[in-house]
Amino acid sequence: MKIIGIIFMVIDHINIYLGGVLHLPLWVSLLGRFVAPLFIFFIIEGFYYTHSRQKYFWRLFIGGVLMYGINLLRNILTHNTTNPYTKQFDIFYLFQGQNIFMTLALVLLWIWILDTIIVNRLHVTNYFMLIIALIVIIPFILISEGGPYELVMGLIFYLCRGNFKRISVGVMTFSLLLFVHALMSYFGQVDVGTLYQTLTFDDEYMMITVLPFIYLYNGQRGGSGQKWQKNLFYYFYPIHLIIIYILSTIF
Repeated sequence: MKIIGIIFMVIDHINIYLGGVLHLPLWVSLLGRFVAPLFIFFIIEGFYYTHSRQKYFWRLFIGGVLMYGINLLRNILTHNTTNPYTKQFDIFYLFQGQNIFMTLALVLLWIWILDTIIVNRLHVTNYFMLIIALIVIIPFILISEGGPYELVMGLIFYLCRGNFKRISVGVMTFSLLLFVHALMSYFGQVDVGTLYQTLTFDDEYMMITVLPFIYLYNGQRGGSGQKWQKNLFYYFYPIHLIIIYILSTIF
């Protein structure tokens, strides 16, 4: 399932950066909406199965820092550092780009703190400090790639873990709300394009397509357990984005 996720992730990124050049239809954007929720699902599973949650977090966090560096270099070289509305330098544009590593790391950390609060009997001072930590991390999640959506999905997968029916209800409810939001964007504003354009742009409601993959998940590690299989995503993610970034500047 991770391999399937990687394939559709590549399709999604090609569509984002090269879709106009390749004249890809708008509906292509819908195909990859299950990928981030699927990786969030595996992050929650990994939270329980990993031998070291600390190492698990740091691998993702270091990967996120690496991606910030790659995005920073790309934006500097392409002079993509100006807010198109204010015409001024914007630090958020300086670091903008794909970085699911950081989103996964922050969601993992947030769930880890929440789990510590729920599972352990702690002194009231420790409870207070952990709650403050949860609040402090939220803004960083909100500005990360897909952060608001993936935090909600992470909560659903964590709170309903092991119960596909509850997961389905949570995901379908959240997806329905996002679909209603997309419709409201279309009917409540002017000059937003056609309904088709709106639904293929404001398309996070298609995260519902993650459910068949979760249903097929058997709780077992895929592959033969070799180290390269475990680390494939950590290497593949930055490499494929560097290639796509280069191609986007050429074409």
